[in-house]
Amino acid sequence: MGKNKKYEVTRVPIKSASFDLLIMELPEDEVEDKLTYLTREKGLVRKSLYDDFIIATCVSNINDFLTHLNQKGTDLKKLNEIRAEIVKNIVKLNKALDPENLVLNKNDVVKMSRSGDKDVVKLTANEFWNKDTYKETEQQILKNQNPKKALDMSKIRSLKDLEYTPVQKFWKRLGHYVTIKQFPEESADVILGGREFNTRTSFEQYVVTICIEEIEDLFVRLDAMGLPNRVSPPILVHELYELCRASNTFLDFNEFKGEAVDEMDPFSTMHKTASEGEFDEATATRKIKLFKHVKKDTLLGLSDVIKEKVVGQDDAIKDLVDAIQRSSVGLKDPDQPLGSFIFAGYSGCGKTYTAKILADSLIGSRRGLIPIDCSEYSSDHEYAKLIGAPAGYIGHESGGYLTNAVKKQPFSVILFDEIEKASEKVHQLLLQVMEEARLTDGRGNPVSFRDTIIVMTSNIGVSEVNDIAKTIGFGDVSKVTNEKRTKAIEKALKKKFKPEFLNRLTGIINFSTLMKDNYLNIIKLELDKLKINLKLSGTEFSQIDLTFDDSMLDYIYNVGIDEKYGARPLKRSIEHEISTPLARKFLNDEVVGKASAAISVKNEKLVIDITKEDKEDTVISPPFYMEAGNKDE
Repeated sequence: MGKNKKYEVTRVPIKSASFDLLIMELPEDEVEDKLTYLTREKGLVRKSLYDDFIIATCVSNINDFLTHLNQKGTDLKKLNEIRAEIVKNIVKLNKALDPENLVLNKNDVVKMSRSGDKDVVKLTANEFWNKDTYKETEQQILKNQNPKKALDMSKIRSLKDLEYTPVQKFWKRLGHYVTIKQFPEESADVILGGREFNTRTSFEQYVVTICIEEIEDLFVRLDAMGLPNRVSPPILVHELYELCRASNTFLDFNEFKGEAVDEMDPFSTMHKTASEGEFDEATATRKIKLFKHVKKDTLLGLSDVIKEKVVGQDDAIKDLVDAIQRSSVGLKDPDQPLGSFIFAGYSGCGKTYTAKILADSLIGSRRGLIPIDCSEYSSDHEYAKLIGAPAGYIGHESGGYLTNAVKKQPFSVILFDEIEKASEKVHQLLLQVMEEARLTDGRGNPVSFRDTIIVMTSNIGVSEVNDIAKTIGFGDVSKVTNEKRTKAIEKALKKKFKPEFLNRLTGIINFSTLMKDNYLNIIKLELDKLKINLKLSGTEFSQIDLTFDDSMLDYIYNVGIDEKYGARPLKRSIEHEISTPLARKFLNDEVVGKASAAISVKNEKLVIDITKEDKEDTVISPPFYMEAGNKDE
């Protein structure tokens, strides 16, 4: 069974929507493979989720259908009627997908029911089956329209004063029932109000301590059994949290903190047609920034913003921004990342720095950049660190560095630094990302890369370009032109990467060799950063204003530039030639308070003149890529 296998497709008219759907008939031997998607629900499968799953799996023209409903405008009540009709027709053509014929095994995997099955429960018997997301949404809308029943706060002095119903839940790990406090939903503001949880683990720990009766006795019992020594405590807490959440659905970290909409829900975008206001109220969660949220002015001004920071690479920046702007208006394959680029060029010419500026400009947060040093993934087995170890291996529960980061920040710039050093296995992962914008992590969860920009830096082709300059002959045979550089780099890349890898790239961005004027501009930017660093230092010297004479530019260029390493040695030279003498001057002369320091060069020696001044402080906010002033990370 390969990719080219043909499915039987039946045209079915959906009367409630006035639309003909194309419903696929899945071969019975593929059904269980499809059902593995539901394993991530850990045995708590809602009927509404299952219905959405089979609709997304079996309707081949689902996008056209959603467009039809969006244009038509459909309220939530009507949507439920439409969904019911679609599901009925899907099950009619795919008997194996009838939920009455499906079971959950002891590993919470959904399987087709067979005679002789042991340790299974019917899918429809799981405790979440009758929890309907869409009916709850309708109820939530009505609840938002009506004043919420307020608790009598005069009687509530602490969490202990909240009323609850004790519910017995069976914990498989312990083989014993645990008593859960089931609170009324109106208690949510009392339980969660004014609290902040930076991680899922801290949220789950809090919920467990609030919702389990005699929690101290339970922990003592677990310690006596030695269970925390055999099973990671966060896993135990998570299992207890799931029991608490089953009885207190409003104590859900996803709803409290907010998560991106599940791509497997084909109706996730459709609901907005019911009523923009109602939908926003019903699904009010933390807003995760996606590419579609980037403002038009930001995209139009992106080139100028990057050019202000990245010196001497106007052509490379133009090619990069052109591709991103094409993606912004939908002129790209929707099943691919926003862009996949190789930044090729000499070391120190601004490849990595450009990726940092791109993340800062588009996303506006340091969390928008996901850096990956490919030298750490040079062995074949190390690729598993990106997506997580498979089941049964150490680290399986932790997930992968890359997949975890993208799930947390779907809109991001992923930087693969020095891609040529990565294993062939990493190249294969990237091939899948560039082809389908999706990876499956070690726990079987799909992760979307549709809102990511893939940047791979590489020094491949540098030696080939250098060989051009060494060519002996007449005329311009040894002159390195842009055309010659491009051809040399492309030839070198073809030797390193397979054709299918290169063909899936959005573009190969060639970074030029920096010239003296470029270096002088970079030195000026670095000196400006030095001023900002001092202002943000929070020391007694932070009120000193630095001014640099133009002679400093040539001085630093002469002592700090090695064309072999590009602009990288500049920071080290500035630290050695300027920062260190300045620090000694400040400390020896006991310079405090408001003052100005003029730095210049005379007779190849640094001169520092300090003048006392009375000047108001200036508050400067640095971009994230600056190392100084960022004490939070």
